Order: sequence, then C-alpha cells, then structure tokens
Amino acid sequence: MKVRSFPAALLLLAVTAVPTLAQSSACSPPCPPFFRVFGEVRTPKMFDVRALRKLPDTNENVTYFAAGSIESHAFTGALLWDLLQSVGIIVDPAIKNDILRKTIVVTGTDGYVAVFTAGEIAPNFGGNQVLVAYEVDGQPLGTEGPAEIVAPGDKAGGRFVHNIATIEVRDGAK
Repeated sequence: MKVRSFPAALLLLAVTAVPTLAQSSACSPPCPPFFRVFGEVRTPKMFDVRALRKLPDTNENVTYFAAGSIESHAFTGALLWDLLQSVGIIVDPAIKNDILRKTIVVTGTDGYVAVFTAGEIAPNFGGNQVLVAYEVDGQPLGTEGPAEIVAPGDKAGGRFVHNIATIEVRDGAK
C-alpha cells in the first residue's frame, strides 16, 4: 500500500467499524452524561463534564459555514490532545515518531464519525487545537450530550461531532 493511500484506508476503516455504543440511534434528551475513551491507551476511561473540567481549559472562537450561513460561537473545553495525554496513548519507543501512526476516531451517539491523526493534534507536529467542548457561548451544551468535538480549522464544521459517544485511539499499523 502506498503511504499516500494510507489515510484514505484508515478513514474507510473508521466509517465501517463504528463501535456498538454509537450504533444506536441518536439519543433522546437527555443524552448519556459521559463518553468512553479506549483503544491504544494505557487507561481506558469514561469522561463526563466534571472529568473534562479537571483538564486545562481552552477557549476558542470558531466561525464556520453551517446550514447555508456563517455561524460564530465561543467554545470552552479541553484540548483533545490533553484528554488523550491523560489516558496515555500507547507508543512504541523503538519506532521513530510512532505517534504519527495513531488515529483518533470520534463517534457521536447518532453514529456520525470524524477521524483525526495524532500527528495533526500533537503539539510537536501539527499542533491543531481540536477541542472537546462542554460549553458554547458560556452555556453548558445541555441536552446535546456532555461534550462535542470542535475542529476550529475545519471551514464547514464537517468534523464537529455532537453528543460524543466514544473516542478510540487506533494504531494504523495494526
């Protein structure tokens, strides 16, 4: 397999292998107050807003195109990178830059999936400020679940995942 086709293959794998929790239809309000982080991590864990608030908070003003108009909102939450560091991404120190082989698959309760690479969010590589938001415009997300993924650099919000059900770290080499 060529290196250039590797990200496309990972995306296809992510879309076809949605975890069971997320395969149920969108949750009826209220959504579960937690989501699960698992996969290639040292300490799989359930997160709720209280656990997210224990991580360093970040504020991002995000403008994006949605439903035919431009929207702008202020989001507060933890960086996805900080959340993943808190559970410990498993890397092989014998492999140079092994972190670059990791993908993060975020799935919403409605089955919506977004894929990020660890390299794009790792501070020493891409450094993108992807947020696990628990507030929008100073207010809790309410019935929209405990948290959502906000990718400020995405122009149309295509990788924004509402009602996070799971965050899975995968090793692209396996």
